[in-house]
Amino acid sequence: MTQLAKFRQLLIGCGAIATAAFGSFIPSATADEQFNNNTVQFDRDTIIEFAFVKSNNAAQSTFGVLNLATGEKTPLISEARAQDRPGKNRVGTAGKAVRKPFAEFTFKSGTPYTLYLESTQKGKGATTVYSVPERNGGAQLAKFENDATSLGTQGVRIGWNDGISSQGGDFNQFLVIAGGGIGCPCKPSPSLTTPLPPEAPPTRNNAPSGRG
Repeated sequence: MTQLAKFRQLLIGCGAIATAAFGSFIPSATADEQFNNNTVQFDRDTIIEFAFVKSNNAAQSTFGVLNLATGEKTPLISEARAQDRPGKNRVGTAGKAVRKPFAEFTFKSGTPYTLYLESTQKGKGATTVYSVPERNGGAQLAKFENDATSLGTQGVRIGWNDGISSQGGDFNQFLVIAGGGIGCPCKPSPSLTTPLPPEAPPTRNNAPSGRG
């Protein structure tokens, strides 16, 4: 259990995809699984970790998941403020605009989901947009780079149009990555997949032999 905990701790910054309880890691999705503008759905309980990249908007946003079967919304990553330096530019980064840039969510087997972005500007006019265009009146407001087959490799980058800011066509107003791990600086060492060697017995204050 200690070894698994260390393995998971190193992966959290990369956005890993795993089965429930991190029992084993999935190298790729099956053909029946989807992670795109049509829907988000898996044929097994699946944990996906998300990492905030940056934002470039006038709004303050929260990224999350909507269960289309139950209507339950789960916020995952939220901006504590709209920009790093309010009034200076529109850039928001991890650790400043977003205090907790990593999150995970368990997608239940056979359940359809959509991702969402809920935004406010100066505390007013909440707008919620979805990764499924039909829920936006047909407008595509989220762009997926790669699909479910990339979740266990380079990950899926998701760019958003928040529905409030003026530069709407760039899909760069809120950026997150789902899954991934290749090329990540916190990718675990292969040595972590084998048991740790037993620790040497402690010495007694490093006292020389025959004393203390």
